[in-house]
Amino acid sequence: MAARLGEDFLYICHMTPFISIIIPFYGTADPVLLQRCITSIREQGMEEGSYEIIVADDNGKGLGGARNRGIGRATGIYLMFVDADDYLFPNISYCFSYLLKYTPDICSFRMCKVKKEDLQPHSSSWHWEVYASGAEYMSRNNFTGNSCRHFFHRDFINRCGLLFAESCYHEDEDFMVRAYFRAETTLITDYPVYAYFMNPSSITHRFSLEMRLRRLSDFYAMLCRVRNLYLSLELTGATNSIGSIAVKRRLSFLTIDYVRLLVRNRSPRLKEQFKEMRRDGFLPLSGPVYTWKYRIARIVINFFV
Repeated sequence: MAARLGEDFLYICHMTPFISIIIPFYGTADPVLLQRCITSIREQGMEEGSYEIIVADDNGKGLGGARNRGIGRATGIYLMFVDADDYLFPNISYCFSYLLKYTPDICSFRMCKVKKEDLQPHSSSWHWEVYASGAEYMSRNNFTGNSCRHFFHRDFINRCGLLFAESCYHEDEDFMVRAYFRAETTLITDYPVYAYFMNPSSITHRFSLEMRLRRLSDFYAMLCRVRNLYLSLELTGATNSIGSIAVKRRLSFLTIDYVRLLVRNRSPRLKEQFKEMRRDGFLPLSGPVYTWKYRIARIVINFFV
């Protein structure tokens, strides 16, 4: 195994890796946590040559920019993203036999929030579901739009030209909508792969007013990108396709999430932002009643907003 430390990237290189593990790294991030992350990968017991680690500098373009740079340099058959302050549970290669068997474009696995490093989820059995397409899965299910809880086939990512929005928060959400929308075979499992470390100093856990307002603004920009995808499907007359139905469902739930964020963060522009949502067609909520919780949320939001 050869290691090389470049100006922007640290490569731990192998020939023809099965998986490329991309770790975005901010200049102010904790190097101790980064080392823990890398150690959790090295100690997986994966064979020499079967994986590569790419630690990508954000270059001032946020997580999205760093992930895009990692995608551009990856050579593995599959990709996964691991944030520098998180780590992987042992034996992620258990999933690889399923990836080889079904060759999915996307495989979603379990992500667990942890506060102590010694936490290890246990179960006597794990469930695996195969969907003919990502759109089929997205049309039937709610999910956390976090790219770090997925394996992606690299050929699929490149073929569809999938990239993250840069220099913003919530870059995962619309990336995952577009990924599920374009994916063919999709594999879903509750097997625990990813440990999401509840780090109070993480960039996603800072709660200054400026940070809250920035995140709200970026969430709305993401919401508009998802809406634009749905509108593009309407223009092509594909409103009754499984893809359109899936994107519409996801857009509806993300709209509810945004309203909750506005209220929870006590936005000083709450009334104007609700007007903006009505003007841009997000409100009132309409369409199918997806779940009983969605039904209640839709009634409350449409009545009060």
